Amino acid sequence: MALLGNHPDVLINCSHGKSEAIVVLTIRDLFATADWWLWGSLNNLLPILAEAAPDEFLVAIEKALKQSPCPFDELFLQEGDTVTYLAGLLWALESLAWDKEYLVRVCVIFAELALHDPGGKWSNRPAKSLATILLPWLPQTTASVDKRKVALKTLQKEFPAVTWELLLGLLPNQHQISMGTHKPAWRNIIPDDWEKGVSQQDYEELVSCCAELVVSMANCDIAMLTELVGYLDKLPSPAFEKVLEHLSSEAIVDKPEEERLALWGKLTDFVLKHRRFSYTEWALASNLVLQIEAVAIKLAPKNPLNLYRRLFSKRDLYEENDNYAEQRQKLEVRREQAISEILRNAGINAVISFAEFVESPYCLGNSLGTIAKAEMDSSLLPEFLQTTSNKFAQFIGGYILSRQLKNGWKWADNLNKSNWTTDQIVQFLKYLPFSQQVWKWASSWLGQCEQKYWYSVRVNPYSSDGDVAFAVDKLIKYGRPHAAINCLHYALEDKALLDKTRSIKALLAAASSTESSNDMDTNYICAIIEALQNDVDTDTDDLFQVEWAYLPLLDDYYGASPKSLENRLATNSEFFCEVIRLVYRSTKEDEPQREPSEQEIAIATNAYRLLQKWRTPPGTQPGGSFSGDQFTKWLNQTKETCAESGHLDAALRWIGTVLFYCPHDPQGLWINKAVADALNAKDAEIMRKGFSNAIFYPGGTRSVDPTGEAQRQLAQKYRQQADEVENFSYQRLAATLRELAKEYDFDAERNIADHKN
Repeated sequence: MALLGNHPDVLINCSHGKSEAIVVLTIRDLFATADWWLWGSLNNLLPILAEAAPDEFLVAIEKALKQSPCPFDELFLQEGDTVTYLAGLLWALESLAWDKEYLVRVCVIFAELALHDPGGKWSNRPAKSLATILLPWLPQTTASVDKRKVALKTLQKEFPAVTWELLLGLLPNQHQISMGTHKPAWRNIIPDDWEKGVSQQDYEELVSCCAELVVSMANCDIAMLTELVGYLDKLPSPAFEKVLEHLSSEAIVDKPEEERLALWGKLTDFVLKHRRFSYTEWALASNLVLQIEAVAIKLAPKNPLNLYRRLFSKRDLYEENDNYAEQRQKLEVRREQAISEILRNAGINAVISFAEFVESPYCLGNSLGTIAKAEMDSSLLPEFLQTTSNKFAQFIGGYILSRQLKNGWKWADNLNKSNWTTDQIVQFLKYLPFSQQVWKWASSWLGQCEQKYWYSVRVNPYSSDGDVAFAVDKLIKYGRPHAAINCLHYALEDKALLDKTRSIKALLAAASSTESSNDMDTNYICAIIEALQNDVDTDTDDLFQVEWAYLPLLDDYYGASPKSLENRLATNSEFFCEVIRLVYRSTKEDEPQREPSEQEIAIATNAYRLLQKWRTPPGTQPGGSFSGDQFTKWLNQTKETCAESGHLDAALRWIGTVLFYCPHDPQGLWINKAVADALNAKDAEIMRKGFSNAIFYPGGTRSVDPTGEAQRQLAQKYRQQADEVENFSYQRLAATLRELAKEYDFDAERNIADHKN
């Protein structure tokens, strides 16, 4: 169809227009009743169909966009993490946009598709295609700059919302990149001498057009003007001057203060940013920054509550890029001066109302607490201690902490709390630092109700000013073992203190706790377990219980391993046999009469997980050396026990797997001879298979070498090892290693073939 539609002159025996008509009628018929399913099914073919008959294809899309429901709406909804059914449509339109004849029409379709786009994870989006096509410094069309300006003006007229975002994206930006668009494959649209990029004149002309359009769109909309402020440094000089002139006009200055508040804030932030980073290449010249600042001053609010609101925000308000302590102090002084002015003019109630409107009520309360007089405490406490407003909760929290830091513990102790309820006292204590003095007050002030404090206090051991043992005991007692673990980790990392008894108690309590997972830090848990493993005085039975409870966490990802459990597997034959029995059904038993319980499944899963993590071969001694005699003794006991219970095959397979980690023989052979004897035995076929699988299927990721060289080197390695063990009469083990070498050779050949394909 693409050939028929684009090369009719080749068909010299056809009547004029016959081949094009066939293509047009075919595509017209194909999409006449097309639903979302058909559009999606043809996804990969759409670029070819578009080039076969561009006009008819565009008509089909325009018709589909008018339908209700629109088929493209459903296609957008089908998008998932690994699939999109709209990429072909976007590529088809991108290829047609290279033709100056279709540029405007295609841009209009892209803009309408952008209105239908709900957004998603795929980078292929209509708005992105549109921006890439019209990018001033690298347009993806053969259309002239005048035609591209026509496209932008048409979009502004028909799709202002889409065009606004498009124009902002087309303004100069040093971080812009472009991957280009889909190019036509069947239509000779792009000249052979076409080069990427544009002339400086064309670039400046289109940028000026974008700037003029965006300024004209923003003139009548205060929200757009506010957003445009962030792009002042990207506007050409004429547009820049025009924006500042408009911002200084009576039309803007005379607007109600509330309407222009966001605009003033954006201008002020812009000035602060470019002044603070004046040394960078992207910063505006100081004279331009002064012009913007003059406009900001004209728009500054008169109401102190509006004027000082931005001081209590979470944004970076520092005026310089160094001397942070000094900058922080200056900011605090400005905040305190602002609150003092509000207090003088309108009183404490105005400050309280102000807390509802600022972004960071905590900063407001903190600054108020610094300048507050003693009589102000009764205006705020205990009234706001049980507020349901998150804003007021932050405000009073900042106030209390600031008062305590400035006046010391005596301030909190001397407050008249005789009329306070228990819940108010609890909330007051929670706002104070998490420290020993507060813990004592929780016991003395709350008595039997102290659990209310421990149930909900935010645990921050870094403010504890000393020993956290008291807090750990309380947190465990009142059902917060994860929070207790955080305290124990603090003592371990910052104080180098390992409290073994409390650590084990907290870990075991946390294993079955219903405490919120927000309080759990897996890295802290693993660090404490590792410290327990490295302490020779840790009780082995306690460590066994901890490792069993946290077995899922003890892997390479967290840098921990179940050392105690592995050692027990390697030294205690009965324990290994018990683990095997937990996972596998006996070959001597009939089919089970009942389904296993959830607890049995959980235990079996944990046991299987332990076998997968096992890296310590039997015969390993406490110091790390290897005893062949101990290995042989362990193996014989295990065989006897598992043969009686009907679990011998499963046991031998796992034994073979862990023997991959056994050390070299003292006499120089690459494998310990006692292990080699066991693997070479006539009845050790299952063990040899486990050993082979451990080599060929190691844990973690495997890289694919397209040259096959890595696999061939491994094949050579295991052939050499086979020769070595065969020289010691381990012929069965040698045969296993040679089979392994063949597997690696096969892998190499497959990788090479796949790479060629």
